[in-house]
Amino acid sequence: MPDPTPDGPPTRVTLARQLHRLQAAVYTQTDPSADAGLRAELARVQSALRGAAADVPLAPLPVAPPPPRPPVGRLLGPETTGLKVEPTLNLNPVPTAIYPLLDPDTDPLLTVAVTNVSLDAKSKRVCVRAWVEGLSAEAVRTIELRRGVKEPTVLKLLPLLFPERVSRVTTAQRATLHLRVDDLDGRPECHDTFPLVLLARTCGFNAVRDAATGEAKDLTRYYGAWVTPHDDAVQERVRRAAALHPAGMLAGYIHGGPDRVREQVAALYRSLQEAGLAYINAVTDYGAPADSVTQRARLPRESLARKSANCLDGAVLFASLIEGASLSPALLLIPGHALVGWESDDGAGDWQFLETTMVGAADFDAACRSGQRQYEEAREFAPDDVRLHRVADLRARGVWPME
Repeated sequence: MPDPTPDGPPTRVTLARQLHRLQAAVYTQTDPSADAGLRAELARVQSALRGAAADVPLAPLPVAPPPPRPPVGRLLGPETTGLKVEPTLNLNPVPTAIYPLLDPDTDPLLTVAVTNVSLDAKSKRVCVRAWVEGLSAEAVRTIELRRGVKEPTVLKLLPLLFPERVSRVTTAQRATLHLRVDDLDGRPECHDTFPLVLLARTCGFNAVRDAATGEAKDLTRYYGAWVTPHDDAVQERVRRAAALHPAGMLAGYIHGGPDRVREQVAALYRSLQEAGLAYINAVTDYGAPADSVTQRARLPRESLARKSANCLDGAVLFASLIEGASLSPALLLIPGHALVGWESDDGAGDWQFLETTMVGAADFDAACRSGQRQYEEAREFAPDDVRLHRVADLRARGVWPME
C-alpha cells in the first residue's frame, strides 16, 4: 500500500508504523504511565488504525472453480453424478495458534454446499472429506440427499491439525487443502485443492472482520491460550517465588485476604526480576490479512528462554505465573497495550493490575501503581476499547492452554 499523499488520510501501513513508534516511546520509559500526552496519542493512533482496517474492502472468498472441460472418464457435476458441489474457503490465512480452539459451527475452515439435482427419484449418499496435506487428520461427513430438495445441505469442516507438526510452523508458510466428495454408490464427484497460508504460532489476533457482516470480530479472548501455567519453565519461576516469599510458600487463596494475596504476587514479580527479563518491542508478524489486527505473541517459555518480552508476552507470562500459583489472573487489553491483573480475593471480583514492562527497571509497588493508573485512565477515556478477560472464564469457554 503506498504512503498517503500530503493532503490525503494516512494509510493503514503509515498508522501501523506510527503505532509501533509510539509504543516504543511509551513502553521504553521506566514508568509507561508517566507521560499522559504520549498515551493519549497512542490511543488516538490505535483507534485510527482500527478505523482504517474497517475501511479495507472485503476480498471475495476463493471457491474451487469447475474445470472448463472435464477429462474423459472423470465423473463430475450434475450431468454425471447428479450432485452439485459448491465449496467455500472461510479461513485463509489459517491462525494456527488458536485453530484448535475454534468451533466448526461458527468458524469452519471450509464450507461445502451439496445439492442432489439428479433426474432419478433415488436419494444419494455422499461422503465429503477435507484435509490439509501432511498437517491434519481428515474431517469426514456422510450425508443422505433427497431428490427435489432445492436448498443445499451445508457442511462445515474444520480438519484437526496435528499439534507436533503445527508446532514447527514458526513463520508464515504455504500449505494445500484437499476436498474430496464421493457418491457412495461408487462414483467420485470431485477432488479439488485450495492453497492456504498458515500463520506462525506466535501470530495473535486482536480482531478480524466478519465476512458475513463486515463488522469487527473481537478475538482477544484467545490470548488466554498463551497462558500456560503447567509449563516446566513457568513452574520453575513459581517455585522460586515460593522461596522468595517470607513464609517460604505460595498458598493461593487458602489463607485469604488481599494483603496476603498481594505478597504472593510480589514474590512472583521478584522471581521474574531474577530471571533477567528485559522489555523489547517485538510485535511484527507476517502473513495476516489487511482487515485483521494482529500482534506477535511469544509463549511464556520462549520469553523466559530469550529473557525478553513485549507487553503482551509479559502479560501472558505473568498470568501464567499467577494461575500456576493457584491465584486468579486476568488479561487486560487497552489501546496499544496489555497488562496483567489478579483477583485480590477468591471470587471477590476486585482486580489489581500490574505493568509487566517495568520488571527489569522498577520495584513491584511502582509497577502496580503504573498498571492501576493505566487501567483507570483507559476505563475513563476509552471504555469501549478496554477488554478484561478473567482467565478462569476463558477456561470455562474452552480457551485452554496452548501447551
